[in-house]
Amino acid sequence: MDVPLIGRTAELERLRAARTAAAAGSGRLVLVSGDPGIGKSRLAAAVAAESTVPVARGYAVDDPGMPPLWPWLRVARDVPGLADVLRPGDSATAQFTMFADACDVLAAAGPLVIVLEDLHWADQTSLRLLSHLAGEISRTRLLVVGTFREATGPLAGLLRSSESIRLTGLSRTDIAVWLRTQEPGVDVDTVASRLSASTNGNPLFVRILMERKAFDDPSAHPELRRLVLDRLPHEARGVLGAASVLGEEIDPPLLQAVALESDVDAMLDLAVRAGVLRSVPETATLAFTHALVRDAVYSELPPSQRVVLHRRAAEALEKADHCAAGRIAYHWRAAGEPVHCVRWARQAAKAAIEALAYDEAVKFAQLALDNAVDSQAELTLELARAEFVAGAIGPCLEHSLEAARLGAGRPEIVAGAALVSRGVGDVKTVAAVDRLCASALRLPQPDAVRAQLLAKRAIAAVDTGANLRAQELSASALELAEASGDPDALMDGIHARHFTLCAPQFLAERMALAYRACELAEQARQPLAALWGHLWLTDAAFQRGDLSEVDHQLGQIEQFASARGHLLARWHLIRARAARAALVGEIPQALAHNQEARGIALRLGSGDAAGLGYAFLNQISIMRGAIDRATGEAALALLRGMPELVLVRVFIPLTHAMLGETEQAVATFEEFRHMPETLQIGPRWAPTVFHIGLIATMLGDVETAERVYRCFSALEPDYGCDGSGPLFCAGSTARILGELAFTCGRLDAAVAHFETAIRMNAAISARPYLAVSRLGLAKTLVAQGESLARAKELLTGAAAEFRLLDLPGQLAAADALLAKISTAARNSNPLSRRETEVAELIAQALSNKQIAERLVLSERTVESHVSNILTKLGAANRMEIASWSQGALGGGQGR
Repeated sequence: MDVPLIGRTAELERLRAARTAAAAGSGRLVLVSGDPGIGKSRLAAAVAAESTVPVARGYAVDDPGMPPLWPWLRVARDVPGLADVLRPGDSATAQFTMFADACDVLAAAGPLVIVLEDLHWADQTSLRLLSHLAGEISRTRLLVVGTFREATGPLAGLLRSSESIRLTGLSRTDIAVWLRTQEPGVDVDTVASRLSASTNGNPLFVRILMERKAFDDPSAHPELRRLVLDRLPHEARGVLGAASVLGEEIDPPLLQAVALESDVDAMLDLAVRAGVLRSVPETATLAFTHALVRDAVYSELPPSQRVVLHRRAAEALEKADHCAAGRIAYHWRAAGEPVHCVRWARQAAKAAIEALAYDEAVKFAQLALDNAVDSQAELTLELARAEFVAGAIGPCLEHSLEAARLGAGRPEIVAGAALVSRGVGDVKTVAAVDRLCASALRLPQPDAVRAQLLAKRAIAAVDTGANLRAQELSASALELAEASGDPDALMDGIHARHFTLCAPQFLAERMALAYRACELAEQARQPLAALWGHLWLTDAAFQRGDLSEVDHQLGQIEQFASARGHLLARWHLIRARAARAALVGEIPQALAHNQEARGIALRLGSGDAAGLGYAFLNQISIMRGAIDRATGEAALALLRGMPELVLVRVFIPLTHAMLGETEQAVATFEEFRHMPETLQIGPRWAPTVFHIGLIATMLGDVETAERVYRCFSALEPDYGCDGSGPLFCAGSTARILGELAFTCGRLDAAVAHFETAIRMNAAISARPYLAVSRLGLAKTLVAQGESLARAKELLTGAAAEFRLLDLPGQLAAADALLAKISTAARNSNPLSRRETEVAELIAQALSNKQIAERLVLSERTVESHVSNILTKLGAANRMEIASWSQGALGGGQGR
């Protein structure tokens, strides 16, 4: 009995509409999900059967040995040219190229309906190709219909770029309609209610009960698997048992080699007639009518018979030209042969890594370890390596430590465990890896390995604040790596050396290291070598204020990210774009880039990377000079739960200060006040001291401001960024020197620093910081009691910019200072309102006649006002009136 298409009218109409849209040039991806037996395949088959354009079908199978891209290889039989491009390479670039080529072939084949079934069993590479196609499908004439059970992993991500249909059980009314067409003699309403209650509307279960005519008491048949088995032809049970061992789909030649019976073809024909098997026209093979049928058959096999059949399957697959290592490994495991299982599982893990199917690599590496009778240390290390490339950092660390424990005293194992993870920066992982490195260095190691271990120890030393020790270790690592001639060791040495020199003082050396990294990219076996080089050059360009070079390097990073489809590179690119946009005042774009970067960080599974998104928002708040209460409290809650790094903790008093909570700010700032004199120069030194100085200026802490001023005043002004990555660029460092000098009462020095900051920020069009520098200079001029006219001019321009850029805190400060100047001018002004207006116009070099016309007065009245002004001011002539107006009234610009 076929499952009728009952109760799916709305779903079928949605698919028809999608097919119509695709035919008109607006392609669609529709994912149909639901429990086993719910009717997913039946719905997909219905829309395919109605199609007037070609249909291509593919499917995944519940078989660990299924090769990568199997569903697409099935589709390729009906799409000319597709098979030629489905060739995974040994790099991310090759895979990206394959995806692009495959999408081009599929797009050219339209109009076309593609049905992909059982995607919950699909390999990661197949799903990534589908994800790639989803991004372009709207510009094609393709309708892709995929079926799956539950959305996990990449499938969940695909749901965001597709239309989705979730099938649920049939209603009692639907079952009643079905009964009327198949069993007209029964009490339809009563039976429909019973079937609905006992099956939850699952069409497959309903069909089985209807075939058994279990109408009177469906609850007497709770074990539907038993009902499946009752339908099996007795003569074919042996052949079907062998088939269930091989999987849901049946490969007749392989079954011939595995089955214990001889008349395999006849038994298969019998099973088809009984409705246990169905033909698969697109492959000219057979398959179980449902996974539940196969599961039921397999569960009934006696354990001894299972062992025999799995052994025969493994041996047959080993002899076949198309054998898959993973599939063979699982059969050997089920056959109770762990040695053979481990051998094939290791081969499968290696092949999966070469195919960039990292999740599968972890699965097979775990299978090898689970069945190992010896070599546990090597197998644990292989699992850790697979987990690292798959992004499972926590398990990778655990297995690295376990491998070192199991291989204690063996130099290659301990060193291998220490060197598994690269570029992972969370404190816990770095500390644990450092202990592994120390253990490995106590054993005899080749120079290249020692260099790599020393490089890791240098990076770890930074997290303890031992920056000088880190620089010594990185220098030794680089020297040893150069002597070894090993490009990977040299890249590790360069990386560590650059990291330990992340401070403004080491710009030239960092740039030289960055260029070397770019040159080494083609030699080292580290695909990210070029990325690091271009990132370091980007940061150096920010520090120099060379935005043309910043843009050039970001273009290089974009090419790298696009060519390799590398998500980490994309994250670095977007993060740097956010910093550049904020620097020049493109704040909405900066916030949009930051949001995108945070989304990528979450996809990477990196909490530290996601946390940098919040740090960026803190810097925007500092730029704006204001933070709202809700944001500030959320920031404080987040900061208290973040790693115990000084650079993180310093934002706690900073946030309190921005919220106006002075007492809390002073209390939480106490631990940082003497740090500028004790912190070692190196990574995080510059941003930590910078923010300590910023808080000191906000709180009016003269002593701390003096300490920070002494640290920075010896350095040539630049644009910040110390080599650790352009999270944010706050314009010329001369500005913070001006703020520190002002707080310390060094007003003449402050004027000089602010003048420098204005020139430097203007040179790179850093609009927010140019305006803030003008505000700082105006504040200093007012404090000196000099050049009030210039101060007013600076403030007027700065306030206009603050309004345009939406910097409310800075605008409030500018407005308050303007009001102060106006109040002072009024208090010291002996002239009447009209006389003041006349004096301001004299300052603009207007004649009496012009003043009379401007103020709508007679010329004689103006002459009288001029005479009174000369008397009140004790001035000798109009020039002295103009001079007084410019000084006391702010240049004749109005009060």
